[in-house]
Amino acid sequence: MPLHLATSEAARLAGWGPLDVARYIEGHVNRVANGRIRDLHVSYSEDRIVLQGRSRTYHVKQLAHQAVLDLTDGHPLLANQIIVS
Repeated sequence: MPLHLATSEAARLAGWGPLDVARYIEGHVNRVANGRIRDLHVSYSEDRIVLQGRSRTYHVKQLAHQAVLDLTDGHPLLANQIIVS
């Protein structure tokens, strides 16, 4: 299942490879979370997005999750593996 990006984002990312899209998503999450996720890493393939990193609060983990959902119009296979510690 291909990634369903918001219309404005789909036009911007047309022709980008999976690594480029992952970096773009990672940057977006980092901006939304104001850098409050340590060791943030995003893995992307056509059928799955995985968020990894560490956060001090569950709220920041939720912000990261929602940032990806907003960017992708609710991608169904989003795995949030951010550890709250």
